[in-house]
Amino acid sequence: MLQTAPRSRDVMRWTARQRKRGQKKPARCAGRAKPAFPQGLEPVGNGQAAWGLSCVLGAGAAALAACLAAGAAFFAGAAFFAGAAFFAGAAFFAGAAFFAGAAFFAGAAFFAGAAFFAGAAFFAGAAFFAGAAFFAGAAFFAGAAFFAGAAFFAGAAFFAGAAFFAGAAFFAGAAFLAAGAFVAGAAFFTAALGAAAFFTAAVLAGAAFFTGVAAFAAGFFAVAIMFSLGQ
Repeated sequence: MLQTAPRSRDVMRWTARQRKRGQKKPARCAGRAKPAFPQGLEPVGNGQAAWGLSCVLGAGAAALAACLAAGAAFFAGAAFFAGAAFFAGAAFFAGAAFFAGAAFFAGAAFFAGAAFFAGAAFFAGAAFFAGAAFFAGAAFFAGAAFFAGAAFFAGAAFFAGAAFFAGAAFFAGAAFLAAGAFVAGAAFFTAALGAAAFFTAAVLAGAAFFTGVAAFAAGFFAVAIMFSLGQ
């Protein structure tokens, strides 16, 4: 039978004596101290949690206020540009109406003057040819008066037709310019309204995005603080 080392015999004797006394053998790792706190993140107190939550809520409120201020500024700018476009269009239409009225009165005066001069020329020619026929001879001057009257009426008809066509062309041009101005103003107002709607939609989308980001950040930090409090 092999002999046991002296140190092993001493340990066995000590163990036997301890068992007789009713004591347990001490653990080999008794020298290691148990950690006072759990491993990982340090615990957070109630004051620190409240301060963190207040910081998160303050940041969310600041982000929401910034979004509201940006939206208010955008709506103010849109209203300003819409008002400027409205006044510009009103001034444009007022000017178009003024020029149309001026053209109408100028055409009316032109036709009135043409009729007056045509009547005066007719009566002057009639008087001249009547006197000439009376003094120079009824027969000869009757034929001459007939041809002269025919020539006079032909010329009067020509000038009257020319004046009529000139006035018609003038009124047609004025109507065309008025229609073009109306269509241009309508297109301008439509473009202004479309631009205002686009910028409004863009600002609302940006405000919704930033509000969602602020709400997500606030919820994330709140959950993190609650988790720290639970630990």
